[in-house]
Amino acid sequence: METILVVVASDEPNESLLAEADRHVTGTESRVVLCCVNTEGFRQNSIQRRSRAGREAGEIDQHAAETAAAEIAADTFGDDVQYDVVGIADDSADEILAVADEHDCDHVFIDAQSRTAVGKAVFGDVAQQVILQFDGPVTVTTGS
Repeated sequence: METILVVVASDEPNESLLAEADRHVTGTESRVVLCCVNTEGFRQNSIQRRSRAGREAGEIDQHAAETAAAEIAADTFGDDVQYDVVGIADDSADEILAVADEHDCDHVFIDAQSRTAVGKAVFGDVAQQVILQFDGPVTVTTGS
């Protein structure tokens, strides 16, 4: 049975990425690991909510990303696909690859981040790093 990792951003629609992953697993016995990344916008909104509620604006709870992942997985795959959910606070390639390794994933689905050509040349891209470092197929969508 193939295990695929689908990496989604917590504050993005992720529609094309999820549609591609759903097409890939439909009619198979593949297992999906849906990994939701707490993006900067998500973190800032959460910090503001915590401040207004009088709570410390410390590190964002991984539970929030897992909750978002569970909702996204249920909406996308329903009862037709076996899935696990993971939440991470860092969208680095190392963190994503660690999740893929931990869950013994065979295939990664990730959306390319919007970045200028100069930005990609200077800083690289998370999707590019995953492609280069993951030992298996990587499906990249552009624009969710």
